[in-house]
Amino acid sequence: MGTTWFKEPKYAWIGLGSLWIIAFIGSLMRFSVAFFQVQISEDLGISRGFISTAWSTNMLITALCAPLGGWLADRYGPKRVMLVSAIIGIVGMGIVVFGHHDIGFFIGYGVIAGFAGIGTTTNYMLMFNWFQHHRAKATGLLASASSLGIAIITPVFVAASSLTWKDAFLASFVLNIVVTLPVIFFGIKGIKPRGNTVAETEVTGPPVEHGQEEQTTVRSPLHGKNAHLPIFIIVAIALFTCGFNMSTTEMNLVAINQLASVSPAMIALSMSVLGIMEIAGSLIVGYWMDKSNKLIMMSLLYAIRIIGFSLLFMHLEWSPVLFAVAFGITYLSALPGGLLIVNEYSQGKGKHTGWLLLIHHGGGVLGSLTGGISFDYFNNYQVLIGVNVFMCTLVALGYFFLYTTRKRDRTPANRIRKSVASEGI
Repeated sequence: MGTTWFKEPKYAWIGLGSLWIIAFIGSLMRFSVAFFQVQISEDLGISRGFISTAWSTNMLITALCAPLGGWLADRYGPKRVMLVSAIIGIVGMGIVVFGHHDIGFFIGYGVIAGFAGIGTTTNYMLMFNWFQHHRAKATGLLASASSLGIAIITPVFVAASSLTWKDAFLASFVLNIVVTLPVIFFGIKGIKPRGNTVAETEVTGPPVEHGQEEQTTVRSPLHGKNAHLPIFIIVAIALFTCGFNMSTTEMNLVAINQLASVSPAMIALSMSVLGIMEIAGSLIVGYWMDKSNKLIMMSLLYAIRIIGFSLLFMHLEWSPVLFAVAFGITYLSALPGGLLIVNEYSQGKGKHTGWLLLIHHGGGVLGSLTGGISFDYFNNYQVLIGVNVFMCTLVALGYFFLYTTRKRDRTPANRIRKSVASEGI
């Protein structure tokens, strides 16, 4: 009893707290570029297009580094990769803080900080290894750190008008040295590197859900018979869609509401509701994912997104707020939920998580580009919203298809048939 809290080892909860602190500090750099874009442009004498290019470069390099980071984490362990990632990020921020010119900003933030993306897979690897009973809740709590960080940091910088983007970057630089590095070193319990071998091992299915039969152990290599390929494909499509949805919302939501003649007060209310629902949704969805079938929960999650985008498409009086509720409650759960399914059903490794994160970021890049092109061509965002509805519908049906096929495969007759086939009788 003394070594566990809520059926999980103490180090898991301590590790979650450590990762939460790191993610909270990490939100400061995201905030700096978004909030001080005008000031950065004026101080460095650069265009907003130059800043956008640096942001896009950072996002692209981060995405490309995700599979590499997953492979390195499998080989050397996620804790070491986290330390290297943090050091790279510190170097990048240091160049921005002490560079005082446009090239320094682009190289420090756009390029070097992007290479810190080798650490993007480590959080999920550690969480899935540490937690057995509260994985979804734990990942939801961790996901809330970034949103809460921005929610707290923003009013601080608004109230203190004397603070500048340089102060924000300097604070991030110092906090990463004096807090992030020690927290990683002392607060993170590493896991054993997995190496590169893919051996045939005893693989169990996901934990038994309420009302399900006891799970059986099957002998199956990760790739040997492509048994889990449909899961990987559907989750990949889902994460691509998630990235597309997120970029649509982050880049275009305010513009969509403004074009629909929504009042500034309603827009402000909807953005506040979105932020609140992001945090509440991560806890609510995480709780039910731990207690229910994850495939069904993910299907329902995307069904909620269908409703949200449909309301946004119709431009009703309360569409902004209703969309904020629907999308906010699903915002932070789609990505970790998909990765959790791959981890539990397919025994996913770090490199697989890295490729899935790359696909997710790819959806984000395409979503932001589609929004601009769609508006330039149609002078509205209706096509963009319609594409989001269509993609979410495919994903909801895909997850439901996986649920029905998995449920059918668990029937006694199918279990016996597969057992006989595997024995070669």
